[in-house]
Amino acid sequence: MAERTRGKGRVLPVDDPVLEKVYAELARAPWLDLGELAALASLTERETREALDRLVDLGAAEPATGLPLEVALLPPSAVAAEWVRRLEDQVIQSHQAVESLTQEYLAARGAGSASRIRAVSAEEMLHLFETGQENCRVGVRGIAAPPFAAVIGTNDQRQLRRMGDGISYRTIYAAEALNHPAARASMLHTLAHGEEGRFIARTPMKLVIFDEDLALVPVVSRTRTSESLVIGPSDLLDGFLSLFETVWEMAMPLGVEGTLDTALGDEDRELLCLMAAGSTDLRIARHFGVSSRTVERRIKTVLERLGATSRFQAGALAARRGWL
Repeated sequence: MAERTRGKGRVLPVDDPVLEKVYAELARAPWLDLGELAALASLTERETREALDRLVDLGAAEPATGLPLEVALLPPSAVAAEWVRRLEDQVIQSHQAVESLTQEYLAARGAGSASRIRAVSAEEMLHLFETGQENCRVGVRGIAAPPFAAVIGTNDQRQLRRMGDGISYRTIYAAEALNHPAARASMLHTLAHGEEGRFIARTPMKLVIFDEDLALVPVVSRTRTSESLVIGPSDLLDGFLSLFETVWEMAMPLGVEGTLDTALGDEDRELLCLMAAGSTDLRIARHFGVSSRTVERRIKTVLERLGATSRFQAGALAARRGWL
């Protein structure tokens, strides 16, 4: 029997090739008995039974009568969605802990007295953002979270020039960026010129890191940016670097697989953006000037076309295929 090809990445919320193998084989053939599954997974029957018990403990399977193994797998999309939700919650909690500890750190030392961590005005932060890009030697990492600027342009030109100089840019976008005209236009423009981009349902914060030397952390409300933290080489900067990489691994790549589906119209792509951003049927209907029932039919068609079970998953799959 030819060896089955295993996809890249992980479905389960653990880095365990044995569990992934058992899960994958049982997903393909739910009626296998213990001996057959053990043979396909190259395990003993005892090891296979232990793996099945662990899948149940992880919430990737559940006891079920009427099946040879008395175990039924949960669909991969449900397992992965629950894993992503847990990871997102962990990242949010991590950010909240970092933010709280940072405020205590600054309060204990005086906001302006710490040489490596200081608070600055929004105006000074913008200046540091510009000079940080100009002085960057290797790469810029950023998390783009709302609120977004109403007009974006000058920074895009600076970024394109710096990418032309060989500076790498990696940006994680909040799903809301897909539903914000200026942010979406900027995102598509920079991605087309070599930026690496990913998107995620929720971003924990705004953040930009230059090389591994400097981080800017805007303190943001839903309506305005009041001040920012400037963080130089320190344990706190290392924490933000780790936070970025964790969110990057969780996020969905934007437009890196496949080519544009030429049969997908502009309205369908716009619909996918609105879906990924969490817009309601009523909001989508108002946007297109159609009835909610028409929106329901369009969404159903798009979900079926992508093989998706949820709106956000549809937006994620479309982004991965380069449709957005």
